[in-house]
Amino acid sequence: MFMDNVMLYDLIFLAVFCIWVVWFLSTRKHNLKREGWMYLYRTQWGVKFIDRVSKKYSKILHALKYPIVIVGFGLMAIMVFLLAQTVYIYAKFPEITKIVKAPPIMPLIPYFTQIFNVESFLPNFYFMYFLLALIIVAVVHEFSHGIYMRLFRTKIKSTGFAFLGPILGAFVEQDEKSFQKESRFHQMVVLGAGVFANILFFLLFFFLLVIFFYTSYTPSGYIFDNYAYNVIQTSDIRSFTEVSSNMTLVNGGNFSYVYLGNLSSFVQITKNINGSLLLYLDSPAIRTNLSGVIIGIDGQKVRTRSDLSFYLSEKKPGDKIIITTINDGKENNYSINLAENPSDSSKPFIGIVNYGQPQRGIFGRIINYFASFRDKNTKYTANYNPGLAFYLYNLLWWVMMINLFVALFNMLPLGILDGGRFFYLAVFGLTKSKKVAEKSSKLATKLIALIFLLMMVFWFISLF
Repeated sequence: MFMDNVMLYDLIFLAVFCIWVVWFLSTRKHNLKREGWMYLYRTQWGVKFIDRVSKKYSKILHALKYPIVIVGFGLMAIMVFLLAQTVYIYAKFPEITKIVKAPPIMPLIPYFTQIFNVESFLPNFYFMYFLLALIIVAVVHEFSHGIYMRLFRTKIKSTGFAFLGPILGAFVEQDEKSFQKESRFHQMVVLGAGVFANILFFLLFFFLLVIFFYTSYTPSGYIFDNYAYNVIQTSDIRSFTEVSSNMTLVNGGNFSYVYLGNLSSFVQITKNINGSLLLYLDSPAIRTNLSGVIIGIDGQKVRTRSDLSFYLSEKKPGDKIIITTINDGKENNYSINLAENPSDSSKPFIGIVNYGQPQRGIFGRIINYFASFRDKNTKYTANYNPGLAFYLYNLLWWVMMINLFVALFNMLPLGILDGGRFFYLAVFGLTKSKKVAEKSSKLATKLIALIFLLMMVFWFISLF
């Protein structure tokens, strides 16, 4: 019931927030200034906070200078690699634009998962998630810049919030001349401080997410992906027999296989394919059409794959067991006679597998690593209101991931980002030539902008 009303409540909150923004801006015109499409609300309370933090924790802040610059270079290297990897995929597999309908550069706006139909990959992105994540990420990022500016005696004019409709951001306005007088290294520290803080908060919210998950959810079933299968050569097929209108038994030499279809369709496939053919192993699971989440064996609860393995370890081929599953809220019991395991005839065999394909590339591996605490093949049940637990879990997930996204994206060597100036200073430091640094920075900016543009053009063309 809770999740059924989330979208309605979220849209109401969006409307209320927009009204509040209009009221807030109209009643504080003395601190408000319009710059382009945005309204900047300036205040001095942030400056006082920055001064206090930079003085009180100066020793710790100085100790973090080198880690900040190292992390900055690391994030830049990762983003350049990810960008190159994306270009390679789009160039080598142009059909990906037709398979993946979402744009290669998705705007981080409320409901973008619904708008671009990526709900199967990402949790819904409600306005409440967007607002809270943006406030945390922006404040942490900008104030970290400001704290290091004051640590290095750079003058800060003001702090405040930027409003672009219902989109809220934070800013720290420094005296540019004062900042330019700092050493190249100190400038790089200031530029890298924002993304460094975002990485720290990414780790913090990952820790909170893990704690929340283990205190809010309990393992309650084992999810199998598919029936056991194998790849055989068509030349190894000895005979085949139709068992029913949707099942054909295939003799493949050493093993028996099952084709889910009638005899005539199987004959047609073998005529068209001369080589490898993927078939299911003839197993108790496929014979009984086992489906759903396994929650019990012979009345004993199955919570995880380990439970299933433990119960099966006490059985032998030929034993009869009752497997209980749940599918769409309905429990089903399957009477199964265990078969011999193809790899070890002394062990029992049901005929179910997990073939989960891990995401590839650096970004995919990062996501997989920080999601490894949650087993993909285990069903989890909330310890309290399921809708509320799911909503809070996704909120923590989005705050965590947006901190990571902002940290990575900001370190692209693109002129308008922190990484653009960071890259310029790094080249300047290596070459000692301002001219070379400027040319390198402009070239990197144009190249990355062109890559983004071309990817969006290819995606747009694929829509027609």
